[in-house]
Amino acid sequence: MFLFGSHKKKPLDTDVAGLSFKNPIGILQSPTIRQLRESKTYGAGFVTLSPPSENVLDWIRSLQEYRKKAILAVNISSDLARSFSLVYDFTDLIIIDPDRDHGIDSTDISDTTVLLDEVVSLRLCYEHYTPIAFRLSHGHTPDEIQTLLNHCRLSGIDAIVVPSKKVATVVEETLHRYPVIGMADSQEEALECLRAGASLVETTLRPFALTKLLKTLSRP
Repeated sequence: MFLFGSHKKKPLDTDVAGLSFKNPIGILQSPTIRQLRESKTYGAGFVTLSPPSENVLDWIRSLQEYRKKAILAVNISSDLARSFSLVYDFTDLIIIDPDRDHGIDSTDISDTTVLLDEVVSLRLCYEHYTPIAFRLSHGHTPDEIQTLLNHCRLSGIDAIVVPSKKVATVVEETLHRYPVIGMADSQEEALECLRAGASLVETTLRPFALTKLLKTLSRP
């Protein structure tokens, strides 16, 4: 459970999309149900998980174990309406990632904007509000990025997840007024994302490297 309001903030505390993160560094994982129950987040401020192809209901029931340790983001990339409905009550943040299954790298991105509208409209069926982020891919052109950014802001998408090399561009395009989550594969990339204005950084770091990065950020 995460607290809002007047609690004393620590140096790495970060508020994004109505959520309070203990630090801005997250990890992208694909754990089994057993690993989910062990709840190893290694001090990360958030964890991004993707639903498995099998035993999805058992996997979803295990998500609460992660939410006790860090803010939980679930990445959905196929059968978006069904996946959205399955995870909505069990996660803190939903990341829409249609890249792998819906040809987002094509020059025609109208299908993507339609998918976004359909998913956002599903949120009206729920009493509570779960933030939604959209994941950009490496292949987007500047014009596609601009089109998608405009649509995300108008349609109610709460944040944008961006490859590290595109963070500075997206932050500049949005005038530092829209939450940007960078994607990084190294400590150096993570730090560069933060310097470029990312609110959060999703990493693929191993536990030792993650701990080292958090210590670096904690230094005055």
